[in-house]
Parts: sequence; C-alpha cells; structure tokens
Amino acid sequence: MRSFIVLLVLVFISFNANAKSITEFTPFKYDVLFTNPVCKTYYYDENVVSNDGEKLKSKTKDAYCKSSDSSKSRAQKTSPHRKLKEWIKDPKTKEIFLAYLSFSNGDIQKALCNAIKYRNVKVTLVIDSNNEEDANRMHQARALEKCRPKNTNGEEPNYPEVYTSGNTGGAKYAHNKVFFVNPFDSKEVRIGFSSGNMSSGTTTHHENWHFITTSPESYFAKAHLCLREGILNHDSSKKEFTKFIASCKKKIQVSEESDIKTFFVPGEGHRAMEAITDSIKKSKMVDMAAHRFSNTKLIKALSSALKSKKTKVRLVADDDIYWSSVYRRGMGRNSLTELGKVKGLERLGMKTKYIETYMDDVFEPKSLQLQHNKFLIFTFKKDNGAVFTGAGNLTSSAFSVNYENFYYISIPEVFQAYQEQYKHFWNELAKSSSDLPTELVLP
Repeated sequence: MRSFIVLLVLVFISFNANAKSITEFTPFKYDVLFTNPVCKTYYYDENVVSNDGEKLKSKTKDAYCKSSDSSKSRAQKTSPHRKLKEWIKDPKTKEIFLAYLSFSNGDIQKALCNAIKYRNVKVTLVIDSNNEEDANRMHQARALEKCRPKNTNGEEPNYPEVYTSGNTGGAKYAHNKVFFVNPFDSKEVRIGFSSGNMSSGTTTHHENWHFITTSPESYFAKAHLCLREGILNHDSSKKEFTKFIASCKKKIQVSEESDIKTFFVPGEGHRAMEAITDSIKKSKMVDMAAHRFSNTKLIKALSSALKSKKTKVRLVADDDIYWSSVYRRGMGRNSLTELGKVKGLERLGMKTKYIETYMDDVFEPKSLQLQHNKFLIFTFKKDNGAVFTGAGNLTSSAFSVNYENFYYISIPEVFQAYQEQYKHFWNELAKSSSDLPTELVLP
C-alpha cells in the first residue's frame, strides 16, 4: 500500500514568499539541456536519391542514431544522462521520486541501485501500468525493486518502492516525466522535467530536459509536492486526480512565479492550451518541435495565425510523419491523421522540416529512435518570448486524459537556449521533404 504523507510543508511564511520570479529564490540554478546525440555516420549500401534528384551517401549525421551510439552521447558534458547521474550520486541526495511512462535505462537503474545500496537513498518509481504486459519492459523496474541498502549508518533501511499507474477511472497513460530530489528538504529541492522518458530519452532520442534547483518555499516546488502526492495516492481516476490537484494547489500560501507556470493533467489541460493559444495570438514567430501532432485546438489557433499573415510558423518533426505520406499508412509511432494536420497547415504557409531517425524495420519496427521533443517557442513583437514544453505530446489526450506535467517558461535565458537549439535543428539536423530520399532505405 502506498504511504500517505501529509503535505504540511506547503505552508511557509518568509521573505521568499513574496518573490515574483523563480530566479529570486535562494538557492536557484536552472540548466536546460538537449540530448543532441553524437553518432556515427550511417552510409547507404545502395544508390539512394533525394526528391530533388541529389545522390545521397548517408543519413544525416547526428540526427540518425542507433543504440550503439548511446555511450558516446551520454558522456557529453551537456548530456541530460550525465546530469541525472550527477544528481543521483550527490552525497546531499537522500530521496528521489521519479515518474515516467517507461523505465528501461540500465545505466540509470544501476546508479539508483548504488545510491540505495551504499547511501540508503529512498527511491520511489512510478511507471505506466501498460508496462506490466511485457516482462522486458518491466525488467529494469524489477531490478531496481530488488536493490537493498548495505550501509544504513544506523538509520531505518529504505527499500525501493515501484508502482504502476494510469489506464483506469477515465484516465489513460501515466505519461508524466518528473525527477524530484529531496522533496521534503527544508533548504533545497531539485526538480527535473523533460520530454524524454527514462530510456534512450537520456541519450539518442532527440529530447529536451530541465534541471532546476530551488527553495522548497517556491510555488514551483510546492506544486510539485502536489503532483507527487497526486501521482502516488490520487490516481484511481481522472476525477479524483483533478479534484486533488485543484485542492492542493489552492492551499499553497505563496503566489505562482511569473516566469514559470505549471499545468498538471488531468485537470489543467484547458489552462495549458489557453496559455498556448493566447501566446500564438501575440507571436510574430512560432517554432515547434513535435513527436505526435494532432491537437485540434492547437491546429485551429495555428491556422488562424497563419491566415492573418502576421505570424510565421515552423515545425520540426520526426521523418516518420513524412514517410506516412509516401507509403499512405502510419509509420513508426506516427499516423496518417497527423500527416493531414501538417499538410493543412503547410497549405496556409507553415514551413516543415524533418529529422531522420533510426528504425530497425520499415513497416514493423521493434526498435525506434525518435525526434521526441514537444515544445513551442513563442517570439513576441519585441523579440522577447516564452517556451511551452513538458511531458505530453501535442495531442488531445495529452491535454485531457493522460497524466502529464506541462510548463510555460518566460525566463529569458531559457527562451534563448531554445532559440539556439532550434537554429541547430533547422539548419543542421532537419531536412525539407525535397532533401529526403525518394524511398525509406535503412543503412
């Protein structure tokens, strides 16, 4: 049975309570990292020609990656994988709560296990219940569950707890992506959120990860205590989770920060979409990266913006969407429906490029690499802007029935980091449809 922890720490009165920006709290540190995998060049074994007639020798370097590229990618100084292990290994880390759709990263599992064994770190993991259908998908979670502390220094031993969630009571996927270090510490908490799962999402998928160190007195920290409690003890139904999050957030005694907003779904998806649609109306440029792309309200808002001729829109997507147009069927994790949404916006002026990603079979792949980012960058008229990102895809389910954590961030340094990353995507990794091969050939 899941233990219930009363959230007494929600109520604090201090100087920090009046801060309007997350940056005003002490401590404060914010790292936004992109996987940007480092991969071999994969050459074709046959003649391959692009749609504009150019002979192609290989897939796009550092876009197309295999699992064998993981070790080199995770060794980068700016790797999210490296940052996660840094947090896990930190002697100050006493407790870790993490919730992901999937948990298959053996290296992270080993690091967590060592933290349990040698430092008696308390670890709680929540993953989607659909993983239970496949022993392979549960392998790393079960291995973590067996870890036992060897050195407790006289303290009560902390045995790891593994739970599954979602797919009951009107809710669908437990799709959260959150890594919460020392959630009940009185001086400092660390919160990680991402587009990526605890899988190849730390290395060879194309992802964005956020690592924030903040005061437990910030609204941001307190909201994540609500999320943690909701995931652990109020996930029996969509209705219960929605009611709990609303009640819990209402009890927080400080105002939400002006430059980072949280949206937890179910329950707050409508507010999240309002933040997106309002920002689209104010933007002169909207740059998007998407894995899944089908949300009707989003498409409508983008259509209106394009029709007004006042807003430019660009999209970077996985090439699986492009290949669905060639083969007239869903490809990889993408569908023909998504292709229709993209084509409709292109007719109104949206520019689209695709990142070539790996699959082990054209029509029945068992192993996939993904362009798994899902974010929107809003550039306003004065060249300032904001970013919307988080766990969920740009689908209707992600804003209504999945368990998700979304964020609207207007911190200038974060906005600038995303702008730089998008330049890298658009100019170096992504290709227009004319530059892609006429057929999907696997090197």
